[in-house]
Order: sequence, then C-alpha cells, then structure tokens
Amino acid sequence: MTDKSFGRRVNRIDELARDVPPGRDLWPAIAAAIEADRAGTGAPRFTERARSRWLPAVGMAAAAALVTLGVFIGRVIAPPSQETFAGATTLQGEAVLMPAALRDANYRKQRDALLLEVDDRLKSMPAADREKVAASLATLRRSIGDIEAALGRDPANALLQELLVSSCQEEMRALTTVRDAGSQEI
Repeated sequence: MTDKSFGRRVNRIDELARDVPPGRDLWPAIAAAIEADRAGTGAPRFTERARSRWLPAVGMAAAAALVTLGVFIGRVIAPPSQETFAGATTLQGEAVLMPAALRDANYRKQRDALLLEVDDRLKSMPAADREKVAASLATLRRSIGDIEAALGRDPANALLQELLVSSCQEEMRALTTVRDAGSQEI
C-alpha cells in the first residue's frame, strides 16, 4: 500500500496519516434527509415502539397454533390407547403376561418332574454323595428364595431378575446332572 500524500510505502497502520479530510462532506445530505422525513408525510409510521408492543402477542399466537397443530397431528398419527385410568393393565400388557405365565407354569411342571426323578436317584446314591448333592441343591433353593424375597421388595431391579433367571437355570442344570448321573451307571 502506498501513502499518496507522501509517496512512500506504508508497512504498518500507525504510519498512515491521521488527519485526511474526505473527498466531499456527506453530513449535509444526511441531515436534510432526516429533516425531510420528520416534516414529510405527517402520517404516523409503524415504528419500532409499535412493533415491540405487538411482538409478544404474535409470538404467543404462533406458539398456541403450533401446539394445536402438534396435538392434532399426534391424534391423527398415533393409534388410540387401550389403557384404563384406574391403573389396570392394558390389553397389550395382558397379552405379554399370558406367555410369561405359561412359561412359568411349564418351568414349574418340568422342575417338579425333575425333582421326582432326582429324589428317586438320591435314594439309590451312597450316603456321602447324597449329602453333597442335597447340600448343593439346598444352597441353590435358599439362594433362589433370597432373590425372590429381594425381588418382592424391588420388583423392577433388572440385576435381581437376571440373577433369579441364572440361579433357576443353575438349579435345573444341577437337577439334570443328578438325574443323568443315575442313567449312565445303569
């Protein structure tokens, strides 16, 4: 950049001349436009003050319209709920509970059949083995009972639910092992 008044090259901004007058004075034209605007039409203009009074009302109306539109779309798109307000389960919840109840009944039926077979097998075992197996099964049953009691106090605890399932599976494995141990010797 070259400073025209001195004809030398400027390297930094502080080397520029400070008192350079503009080529023409713009203020008289600006002042005339302002005066003409004040005296001009005489009709009240929509000023910033009037706009600021209407802005909150327009915003509230727009918000109410959006909420109404959202509720309308939600009712049209979403299927009606089958829930009752008295705290009863929904029809969908009952459909989920039925297979779970059937699975639980099927599990209990299989467990009871295994227990009968294991009791027969335990009678034919030597006393030392019978005591070890009985102690192991008693420990498993006690653990399952403790977990069920804890679930009674905190039924939504996923860790306890998982622990109960794994303990029941372990009990079934132990019962199956004892039952199958008798059939291998024959």
